[in-house]
Formats: sequence, structure tokens, C-alpha cells
Amino acid sequence: MDWDNLKVALAISRLGSLTQAAQALGIDQSTAGRRLTALEGDLGTILFVRSKTGFALTDAGEAAINQAIEVERRIDRLRDAVTPSETGPVGTVRLLGNHWTLDRLARTTMGPFLAANPRLDLRIVTLTPRGRIRGDASLSIWFEVEPRESEFAIKLGDVPYAVYCAEDADPQSLGWISFYDEDSNRPIVTRAHKRLRARGEPLRMTATDAGIMLSAVRHGIGKALLPMCLAEEHPDLVRVKEGEPDLMRALHLHAHPDTVEAARIQATIRWLRETFHSVFLPKGEDHCTPRIAEAP
Repeated sequence: MDWDNLKVALAISRLGSLTQAAQALGIDQSTAGRRLTALEGDLGTILFVRSKTGFALTDAGEAAINQAIEVERRIDRLRDAVTPSETGPVGTVRLLGNHWTLDRLARTTMGPFLAANPRLDLRIVTLTPRGRIRGDASLSIWFEVEPRESEFAIKLGDVPYAVYCAEDADPQSLGWISFYDEDSNRPIVTRAHKRLRARGEPLRMTATDAGIMLSAVRHGIGKALLPMCLAEEHPDLVRVKEGEPDLMRALHLHAHPDTVEAARIQATIRWLRETFHSVFLPKGEDHCTPRIAEAP
């Protein structure tokens, strides 16, 4: 049995699509289709039911994938065992999350991490929290999202948020820009927004990404509750009021037990934990008393 064929089946089970599986493996769709057909021929059974909505595992396919995950894990252990320790971890780690957190990592500490681990590759995937890759060598970074299935979560830390507006704007005359997360089971941002929003202040815009909200605030569309680590990078933004952060959000790292012991996963977890403060907290010791918007 060809391991490359098993990898195609694993990718389809995780992504639900032959096209996406082929893209993830760096092969064309026709090659992926041939490998799946060859695997089903070797096993003498159909692994997936094809439909307009994607590929769904049959009972036989579910059993085969469970065994293939174990094969994948053993291959990872073999690779780690025979790789000289001085060369560092080897392989690809998929890092999932929302756009602004992954962009923040790419702009700060990701470069030094990859330079220190030349045989490790990161595949960055921006998804909603429901878009998980089951059992793969992947890690996810989410706010207020419960682990799914057999995943577990490691708290990286609390990210401070505060209300900001454009430097030349009157915060009293501005409407609000609010974060919208239809996947969150704990609408902590919505509750904070209701607490901070005065009676009669209009809600002008909602968005699912803090980066889009940041751009809207900078262009005077409204005021918004933003991660302080993002807002502080822009001198044209000021806090609406002084004092402690208006909200603290817990950022968690989600991992899957199938691959958490792999050397490349462990190295990535260490990087994320060790650099959390420098990436997601405001710079400077007195980050609670930045420039404040002045009354006109």
C-alpha cells in the first residue's frame, strides 16, 4: 500500500474536498483522484461518498482513516527519532486562526522562529473556529472557543482591548464599530460593547476581523473596541478614555493529541507561549495610560 495514497485520503477527510486536498498536498486534482482510486482498489472498498457538497466518509472510510492517522503518527515518531537533534524539527505545521492574530505573528516573531528552525515550515490558514483540520499536524489559536472532539486548549494569555477613535475625531459624535463572531459560544465582546455603548449611540458597522475594524476607525467611520497591541502601532489613533483596559480576552492554543508529541508541534507551541507577551501585549510598562482623545 502506497503511503502517498493514504495521505490523499487523510487530506480529503480533513478538508472535505478533493480539490482542497490536492492543493494542501501540492499536487494536481487528477493525481489526487488517481491516488484515491488506487487506495480504494487496494482496500477493495469505497472510502468516500461523493456528492455536490463534498466527500463524506463511509463506515469503511472512517475505520481506514482512524488507522491512517495512527500510521501518520508513527511516521512522525520515526522521523523525530532518526533526525539529529542539532538539525531541529522537520516537517510542516498548519497554524489556524483568525486573520489579525496570524498576521500579527507574521509581522513580529515568525521570522526569527523560522530562521532558528530551517527544516520546519508553517502553513498559515485563516478560518473560522468551525474550520478544523482533524488529527493533522496543526495548531489553532482562538478566543473564547471550546475545544472540539478530543482537542485540548492551552491558555496563552489575556489580550487587552480598549476603545479607540481617530485622533482628529470627536468621540462623542461618533457611532460604533463592533466585532461580530457568529461562531462564539461566549459573546464576551458583545457584552462588553453593550456595557460601553451609551444610550442612543448608533451602531454603524460590524466586522469579523479586528484589522478591518482598525482601518474603519482610522478613517473616521466610528469608534471601536480594539486590541491594544494593534492600535498602539498607529499614531493617528487615540484611546477614548484613560484607565485600565476596557476588556481582557483569553487567547487559547488548541492542539490535537494525535500529533501534539511531534517535535515540530512541540517547537511551535514553545514559540507561541514564549513570545505571547511581545506579540499580543502593548509595548511599554505603562500601557494603560496612552494618549486620550481630547474634548473639542
